Amino acid sequence: MGSNKLLLPLGKSTVIGSFLESFPYELFQQVILVYTDERVKAAVSHLPVTFCYNDTPGKGKSYSIRKGLTISTAADGIMFLVADQPLLSRSTLALLISVFAQDRRFIVVPEIEGKNANPVIFPCRFRNDLLSLKNDSGGKLVIARHCNEVRSVVMHSAEEFIDIDTPQQYQQVVSLWS
Repeated sequence: MGSNKLLLPLGKSTVIGSFLESFPYELFQQVILVYTDERVKAAVSHLPVTFCYNDTPGKGKSYSIRKGLTISTAADGIMFLVADQPLLSRSTLALLISVFAQDRRFIVVPEIEGKNANPVIFPCRFRNDLLSLKNDSGGKLVIARHCNEVRSVVMHSAEEFIDIDTPQQYQQVVSLWS
């Protein structure tokens, strides 16, 4: 992207600000933000999140996952979200949590057009699997290892799950933002 995508303007805030300012905190016991850029923390320091600094982002996704998990107090489930999905709605998060609450043994994964998406909820019993991830491995590896323990939730709003990874996706999110 050429710059920190979380700090790009969106609405009256930034991508990270827009994501976290409308976040349904009441649905969660704890919200942890793993960050690498102090400007990201400063942009949302007024919000009710637990900050976790990732001092070596070059170690990959797995390191960020481990950093967040080490300070997590979760007892039943852990939802991993990416902050570059600012169109993700409160109702979608509530639906995923509701599906998880029906049977906390299963990994809950949203499915868009036949493909897995984020955010994902892992039962806490997968904590060690997540802690053992290496390099740039993420939750997809744990999902693949435990494919018989996954509940897919078919979603119909693909726009809601757009990750801002390219300038075109950023422009698409800006045009959809309301």
